[in-house]
Amino acid sequence: MATAGLLTLACLGASSTSGHGGGPIGFATLVQRSIPGQTGDQLREVARDETSWKALWARLRESDGGVLPAEPPAVDFKKDMVIAAGLPTQGCVSRVTIRGVAHRPGELVVDLLEAPPAPNCVCIFSARPIHVVRLPRSAEPVRFEAERGVTTCGRRE
Repeated sequence: MATAGLLTLACLGASSTSGHGGGPIGFATLVQRSIPGQTGDQLREVARDETSWKALWARLRESDGGVLPAEPPAVDFKKDMVIAAGLPTQGCVSRVTIRGVAHRPGELVVDLLEAPPAPNCVCIFSARPIHVVRLPRSAEPVRFEAERGVTTCGRRE
């Protein structure tokens, strides 16, 4: 009986992260941060192989002041892929978060929360927020859906 329960749980876990059959897909954050002083436009990108991942990482490191390591995090592209999202350069505290990835008929949908600074923020630096995740490989097209939020200006504890 216990073995059957474990097999059922294993199958449920596999289907929720496989990218097939609908529903949420599990993912792991590789990096999520704001890169001080970095300029750049909105970022919505998928890397399905080592070459495109290294090119994406090189672009993320442009003018980052050494914040990100020279080598990208290791990804096994035989079973995984990478999704990256970023806001254009912001004049103050801000954040972008990949909240979820779901399989829908014929596509993967990435749920983003984009939170630029609140209108009352006064800051002395600019930064570009990014979020990069690893998830199970899929050949299906990726669509990004973004909700707009706000990052408050208060002190972080």
